[in-house]
Amino acid sequence: MNFEENLSQYLDSEFINELLLAQEKERTNSLILNTQKMSKDKFKELYPNIKEHPFLENVFYYDKKEYELGKSYLFDNGVYYLIDASSLLVSYYLPTKSDDLVLDLCSAPGGKTISLLLSNQDKNLKVIANDLSHQRSLELSKNIERQGFSNVVVTNNDFSKIYKNYEAKFNAIILDAPCSGSAMFRKNSLAKSDWNLNKVLKQQMIQKELIEMAHFMLKEDGYLIYSTCSFSKEENEDVILHALNKFDDFEIVNLEDKSCYYRSKILPEAIHLFPNLYEGEGQFIALLHKKGLASTTSNKSKNKIVHKDLLNKFNLQFENEININKEIYLNNFILDISKLNLIRPGLHFGSLEKNIFIPSFHLAHYLDSKNSISLTEEEFKKYIHGEELNKPLKIKNDFYVVSYNNINLGFVKFVNGRMKNYYPKGLRH
Repeated sequence: MNFEENLSQYLDSEFINELLLAQEKERTNSLILNTQKMSKDKFKELYPNIKEHPFLENVFYYDKKEYELGKSYLFDNGVYYLIDASSLLVSYYLPTKSDDLVLDLCSAPGGKTISLLLSNQDKNLKVIANDLSHQRSLELSKNIERQGFSNVVVTNNDFSKIYKNYEAKFNAIILDAPCSGSAMFRKNSLAKSDWNLNKVLKQQMIQKELIEMAHFMLKEDGYLIYSTCSFSKEENEDVILHALNKFDDFEIVNLEDKSCYYRSKILPEAIHLFPNLYEGEGQFIALLHKKGLASTTSNKSKNKIVHKDLLNKFNLQFENEININKEIYLNNFILDISKLNLIRPGLHFGSLEKNIFIPSFHLAHYLDSKNSISLTEEEFKKYIHGEELNKPLKIKNDFYVVSYNNINLGFVKFVNGRMKNYYPKGLRH
């Protein structure tokens, strides 16, 4: 069975032709803006030819030939995150309440966690962002750092080996399942040549295992949102029907109807985002609700604050402190994370080197820019180039955050008018 024959199980020939033609066109480029770092109006001033998404707040389409946004200091410092507009609908449709604990099971590179938190900044959500791949977990960790989030624990785990430790622990779960990747054809030509039915069926087995694990870890009255970047019904409708048939307490939630969505007769409550209808690369999304009464019981994490003096210095309040090889992390999680392989267990506060505290790049992006040292354009260029700065200020010798246009860049160590540069070497322009 080839790709077209596979699609014909639920799409008619005319629609398949339209879809295949759309896959031959150039891919779309989009982003979500962090409005705590820059206002929408200011962003539109900088990039006047960007186009707003028709219904997603703070989401924009852009022409990559005109704006190389991935190479800007604004990206490096978390002002926006580059993500396919199809993927953004996962966080858009996931119901959450204040203080919910969310598991993003296959999270890397982090777009769904980031968009969820940027879209729900008032809810104080806490997210375990996990990925099976160690290398991808490291990239995920960097993206969380750029945004300055303190409420994300980045992990690198095979949950099939540990999920039984987390029965009914999460209010919501994002399962962006590994798949055959037919929505990636425009992005990666190898994905098209690599597609075959055996690959689809192999991925389906993994997807069924993952959705069963997710059901086990989901609290009653919790929500599981399932997505793939595949167009094959075996990885989409069939997986959801498997879960509905296996678990009596699962029910599917009917997602709203829009002209840019496609619904199959097999599972009309779910949506397909096809590039011939929706401006994006493609996604399948289904929302499941676990029936029952919501529970508030949870294990309390016990990692007492040791360096209270350092937290007071930055006017910070956290419940838990975790020290890993003299690296200090802070979080407010009400969950025992000791059984997880931790990559970034919350806000990376800083490191201790010979009993001297060096604040982190992550902390610089978490702190408000109101208390930073503002740089001129010339100083800014020197700073992101990694140069030492000279600034005759009447302040004590210490570490300080520096900013440009009210955007925190990183730390400097001020010593008698000279500022040693702590901008990460890998980001220097």
